[in-house]
Amino acid sequence: MAEKLTMKALSEELETLRKRLRKMETEFERKLESTLEKVTDRLKARTEAVQGRPLHVQRHGAAVDTGARRRLIAETAYLRAERRGFSGGNPDDDWLEAEREVDQLLLEGWVKTTADEPARSKGAAQETSRL
Repeated sequence: MAEKLTMKALSEELETLRKRLRKMETEFERKLESTLEKVTDRLKARTEAVQGRPLHVQRHGAAVDTGARRRLIAETAYLRAERRGFSGGNPDDDWLEAEREVDQLLLEGWVKTTADEPARSKGAAQETSRL
């Protein structure tokens, strides 16, 4: 008989723990959904702000639109492939490395472009010629 009471008490405690766990899971899901909604709203706002407008690089006040940035990346990737004689290597890797290089140059203020025509500073022209 004592064994049945113990099993009954354990069963009740287990059920209590299950209820607490369900409550915690529900609270966690609500918080997660709320956080995801906030992040999604922020990303949408950023995307809308960037589309069709210059992308501003804060550090030195340089601005570049996405089309100009893409042209710089394409040129840099081409120069990487050209340096190795267009043999070996991987075009996707060239693009990714060029993207990193251009973004770094933009952040450092080496490259300044307008929405219509890219214009490189003296240092950027020298930097690009070394690529």
